[in-house]
Amino acid sequence: MKKIAVCGKGGVGKTTFTALLTYCLAEQGREVYAIDADVNPTLGEALGFSPEEIAEIRPIIDMRDLLEERTGAKSGEYGSFFKTNPRVKDIPEKFSRRIKNISFLMMGAVRGADQGCACAENAMLKALVTHLILKEKETVIMDMVAGTEHMGRGTAKGVDAMFLVVEPGTRSIKAAKEILKMSLDLGVQHGYALGNKIRSPEDIQFLKDEMPEFTFAGFLPLDNEVVSAERQGAALYERSPMMREHINKIVQDLGI
Repeated sequence: MKKIAVCGKGGVGKTTFTALLTYCLAEQGREVYAIDADVNPTLGEALGFSPEEIAEIRPIIDMRDLLEERTGAKSGEYGSFFKTNPRVKDIPEKFSRRIKNISFLMMGAVRGADQGCACAENAMLKALVTHLILKEKETVIMDMVAGTEHMGRGTAKGVDAMFLVVEPGTRSIKAAKEILKMSLDLGVQHGYALGNKIRSPEDIQFLKDEMPEFTFAGFLPLDNEVVSAERQGAALYERSPMMREHINKIVQDLGI
């Protein structure tokens, strides 16, 4: 699996899983491109970047001149004709921030109300994922925007695998089922559910009973070390040996 998307309802822990998976693969010697595609970007903090380092990263949504040059449309324009297959080969090297062997890129946050259409930005992101040619031991991992909107835009098209993070609750399960259906329409090859914030064996059984059509990659416990790290804005992977063990097992079992 070279191109991976992590999806789910807001608050289920998809950013936590994205950060943990990124570091797990990086520790194995992979070159990892971690892309924060959420409009409420927090992946940088979860990876351990300081606020100052994150502030130095130029998000895709702020590259107005580049977006217009590559797509033919200005950021925020409605109804514009634009190229759906812009040139993206040089984007990772020019606009990422590195930590160890992780290259971090940001889609960028919405700056305010009524900012217009993000079509040009989404075209860039979609092209980046679809057409980025990866060498051996290189992986792209995207922390997608919460919910199902990104599926309608097709920004996850071209990924090899999709992880649907779900907690033991009906709203989370409903969102996961909607995303799974859309991912099949996009031609995603592998779709896995990941149970998160598990407190008991009953939580695991509940998810299995409610989601029989899903293949579960694993189940992650509710971990106080992760909660503490998130409160402090610390790197998650360094704070929770238990989570590292769980993620490493998932990687091994699935052959990622």
